[in-house]
Amino acid sequence: MAQRATVQKRAIEPSETQKFLYSIHAHNSTLPPSSLLQILEYVLDGLGPIPPQVKRNLSHIASLQKASDKLQSELRPLQDEYLQDSLKKIKDFPFPKNLTSSVPIPTTEELQSVITSPPHTSSISQYYTSLENIAVEKVDTARTILEFVEEHVGGIEEELRVMEGQLKEEGYFEPTGASAGDQVAIMLSPTSPTEWILAKVLSYNPDLQMYRIADEDPDLPNKTYNLPTPQVHLLNLAPHQIQKNDLIHAVYPDTTSFYSAKVICMRKVGGGNVVYVHFKDDQDEMGVTHEKPVLLKHVKKM
Repeated sequence: MAQRATVQKRAIEPSETQKFLYSIHAHNSTLPPSSLLQILEYVLDGLGPIPPQVKRNLSHIASLQKASDKLQSELRPLQDEYLQDSLKKIKDFPFPKNLTSSVPIPTTEELQSVITSPPHTSSISQYYTSLENIAVEKVDTARTILEFVEEHVGGIEEELRVMEGQLKEEGYFEPTGASAGDQVAIMLSPTSPTEWILAKVLSYNPDLQMYRIADEDPDLPNKTYNLPTPQVHLLNLAPHQIQKNDLIHAVYPDTTSFYSAKVICMRKVGGGNVVYVHFKDDQDEMGVTHEKPVLLKHVKKM
């Protein structure tokens, strides 16, 4: 049976973190960005100590947000005053009362010149410029954090790959699923739990936990199966996991079927590991059971 990883990366699922933040924002539409930043810092702090450089940049973003909030609070009264003043100017502007009036109809440009005259527009424009500069600086600082994090995550990923390789060599790592091309032992029917044959993985669907498998029997070159994970066993034993007198299932020489056997010894042959076994009920005409060699990759524990 394909087993789940015994060594896994310690991490919070990003999707859960995102759902958490989004749900807060959805239920608090008036929640200021600075509060969301505090929540993000809280989540990050839960993952472990934040590096000083990231902490400084987060603090800088928080101070920029504080400055932005202050400018926006100062800007709103100016915007309200500008709107009221513009409405008054338009209301007081001389419009023709009828088609025979001598007062000309104002052009769009004339109306725009009335409502965009100083002093309000120049002050508002200055605030907009300051807010835009703050926004640009926040984005640049966030990009600096992202580059720093990506660089360190890349280093961590590489360390994990090296560690995973070492653990696999020592037999302490069991992958979550077989990859295309891997040889596996398969049980064709759940009602026959002791009958296993050698096969090769064509593909794996992690969502459905289903394998598409090709039979390794040369007489059945096009035979394929769709099997659930419990009926597929990964062949990934390490040398130290096999001991003398262990009872195992092993591929009988010149077949693709697994049979019960007992381990006699294991040797290195041509750079590979070969297990020498006594197969059950495999006596010759004299009643002697001879050792037979089986590749370690064709052995599974009972």
